[in-house]
Amino acid sequence: MPESVSSVRRFQMRRIVAKFGGTSMGSADAMRKASAIVRSVDGEVIVVVSAVTGTTDALIALGNTAVEGGDWEVLAGRIKERHRMLVRELDLDLHQQLSVLLDEMWSICRVVAQFGELGPSVLDRLLSLGERLSATIFAEHLVVDGVNAEMVDAFDLIATDRQFGCANVDFPVTNSRTAGVLFPMITNSVIPVVTGFIGQSNAPHRYTTLGRGGSDYSAAIIAAAMDATELQIWTDVDGMFTADPRVIPGATVLTQLSYAEAGELAYFGAKVLHPKTIKPAIEREIPVRILNTFNAAAPGTLINSEECASIKSITSKKGITVVNLVSLGMLDAHGFLAKIFTAFARHEVIVDVVSTSEVSVSVTVDRKVSSALVEELRTFATVDEPETGMAIVCVVGEGLRTQPEVLGRLFSAVGPVPVSMVSQGASKRNVTFVVAERDARRVVAQVFHEFFESDPTL
Repeated sequence: MPESVSSVRRFQMRRIVAKFGGTSMGSADAMRKASAIVRSVDGEVIVVVSAVTGTTDALIALGNTAVEGGDWEVLAGRIKERHRMLVRELDLDLHQQLSVLLDEMWSICRVVAQFGELGPSVLDRLLSLGERLSATIFAEHLVVDGVNAEMVDAFDLIATDRQFGCANVDFPVTNSRTAGVLFPMITNSVIPVVTGFIGQSNAPHRYTTLGRGGSDYSAAIIAAAMDATELQIWTDVDGMFTADPRVIPGATVLTQLSYAEAGELAYFGAKVLHPKTIKPAIEREIPVRILNTFNAAAPGTLINSEECASIKSITSKKGITVVNLVSLGMLDAHGFLAKIFTAFARHEVIVDVVSTSEVSVSVTVDRKVSSALVEELRTFATVDEPETGMAIVCVVGEGLRTQPEVLGRLFSAVGPVPVSMVSQGASKRNVTFVVAERDARRVVAQVFHEFFESDPTL
């Protein structure tokens, strides 16, 4: 970061972007806790919220039921009642505002049911209602709690392309819009409550969504645009752990991670943080803190630029398919890898892990591989039947490549479990290997014991 920006940040008022997830919006009690957190901030605060927990899935089911000619009104009634119940329990006067949003939901579903079509842009508009409802309710709750707060629709802030369902952000336009809307608000001591997950497409201007879990991404985008001093992700766990505590009861909270370590963990299975979140924070060197709405006193996990050589966490990602390709043409040839990745790109399949030898390449993807892709790969290579039901196990920590004993200990910990492929690659902070899904839990436990229980100094 340029010195001029650093100097400004040192002397500016503390500016926090606080993102509250679905569980933090999921009940009246949770919203009360979130309100107390917002009111406790010493400095400026911008709030970003997810939909009430379960609402996005409920809206997807609603749209699918409408397009299939089912009884969508029953599902719509459940969504309506859940949000009206929140309003009643919080003793808010929001009848008119909620009616407008719920009427929009009904109108969308009537049209979908009538024509039997649910296009991507219509689905995104339907899904946008989750965050628009929660932001409306939470902003009013803050007002009742004595806070000068206003709901802000991210449709007016975040500019995107027309890739509905997983839109790409136009950052120059987004930064300008966000600053233009939010700076006057915080200057006048108004706390914006911004809808996560959604944006506005280029012409024609329609609602878009940023992909599942995209509210984290929204918060990071806003934090970068507003030059925040810290991005806080408020969720229902105490931070990021040395392993999934649901799998490893002895896992503990990590006090600090580097940006790169957190990105690796998010990408390879850690559920706390959305993988895209880190990028805007890295670019602006904004610290990210993972915190627990239901245990606000816990210090959480701080993610920043500091790097410390040590193993931080073991994570896993299931639902993996391994594709093995063999071609004698790889010997003394060029362009073979380009052909492979071009084929995957053409079929819109993202490759996670790659391992190569003189004549073979193994790659993993997080979905089943279509027969069309396999047939295209077979035009220039021998391709085994894809291995499904696999899992990635990933050991993450800065400086792994400088600790030669790690790989030996890692395989010793795995023991007799068959390993399909291994990749250390260019990353100095990641050793990844692939096993059958049925072995993943056992392998994670054994690796955790080796590195965090038998010798915790690593």
